Amino acid sequence: MMRHLKKIVFISWIVATNAWAIDLLPGDVVAPKPDINLLQVSYQRIERGDYYQNNRVALNNNQVVNSQLQVKYGRSFEIQNLPAFFYLQTPYTDIKATGNAVSLLGLSDASGVGDTTFALAIWPYADHNTRRYLGVAGYLTAPTGDYQNQRVANPGENRYKWAGQIGYQQPIYKDLDWMVAFDTLWFGKNSDYKVGSYSTLEQKPLYSLQTSFLYQLNPNYSAALAYFYSSGAVSYKDEVKQSDQTVSQRYQASLIANVPMGKVIFQYGQEISTKSGFKEDNRWVLRYNRYFK
Repeated sequence: MMRHLKKIVFISWIVATNAWAIDLLPGDVVAPKPDINLLQVSYQRIERGDYYQNNRVALNNNQVVNSQLQVKYGRSFEIQNLPAFFYLQTPYTDIKATGNAVSLLGLSDASGVGDTTFALAIWPYADHNTRRYLGVAGYLTAPTGDYQNQRVANPGENRYKWAGQIGYQQPIYKDLDWMVAFDTLWFGKNSDYKVGSYSTLEQKPLYSLQTSFLYQLNPNYSAALAYFYSSGAVSYKDEVKQSDQTVSQRYQASLIANVPMGKVIFQYGQEISTKSGFKEDNRWVLRYNRYFK
């Protein structure tokens, strides 16, 4: 029974750590001016506890902590006189597990470089006077990270992922802006998957919605509140369907400060509900953006 549960949890672990919406930061739908470079350094800590299966707690007394140091470089430019932005991002990941996650599920600590993401965004419509923006983006994640198939948790996934996203933002009252975005995430095949007699791992697409409100407190400070909903990403092991569909709701609050050397963003969030996998109890994020010509 525990062996069977371990197989299920492994799939849910993949979903819990990687099958999320393509999170947008407050103001990300605002079209940038051309020829600006961005250097972003982020620290993210995600703490997970109870393991859920079919909306019910299947295993408690867990603590799984995923810490990431992310480095992103981006540059804005124009395509056919339309605003555009490109970036690449690579994380360094540290995973630690205690409690039943270790003793019963076989999770072990792991650390290393994660997979690299490339993104390109373009704005078919951008009006800085009315603060109305419509943007589309494409993402590709390459399997550049550390992956060992004998480990349950890995910094890398040993598969490609790609996504498409569309976002819209407009003011709704004076200094209050509203944003909504939709994205679909597709997964490539992991042909080096080794759990039991299975040798391949595949997943159906994940569909996500996010919406947020951004309030400009003054020229230097602003605050935002976001809601995320994700559904899909059912796993197949050697074409055998698993019972691990993602259905997740979460929120995230942000405080943004414009400082002389750039921008500092502090974020906190957690899952409201989840259908399968380890529930996210806390998500702490600290980001620093440096803009230069």
